[in-house]
Amino acid sequence: MVRGRSIALVLSIAAASPVLAETVNFESSAAILGESCGKDIDANCFGVNLDAQRLKECLSRNQDSVSAQCRADYIKAFDAIQKRVAARAAVRRICDRDKQKFCASAQNDLGDILGCLSKVPRGVTFGCKQAISEAGYH
Repeated sequence: MVRGRSIALVLSIAAASPVLAETVNFESSAAILGESCGKDIDANCFGVNLDAQRLKECLSRNQDSVSAQCRADYIKAFDAIQKRVAARAAVRRICDRDKQKFCASAQNDLGDILGCLSKVPRGVTFGCKQAISEAGYH
């Protein structure tokens, strides 16, 4: 029961996060945390709010009592989550010229913009395509 609660905590953190280099999806990062750190989260971070930063701080603060596998994996997992968040935040900025050129009539909603850009047969810049991919919007 308690282990299931840890995994639910990790999954909810990853799902709640709204990311440039290669990024890993939220589910994979959450799976790494759940597998490597589930018992450590239960033992050392019980009651920590569903917040990635607080959970990361808790694991860091308690690293002397956290398993070696968790110590090795949690930094990578949280880094991957942060990269995905950053990539998602950058999509609008990176794709703004493409939006203006190909999708000027699209609403300012990111879903509308991405939907429009996905229908453009040619011409969307490499940078925009890459940003969309790294953000996990492909």
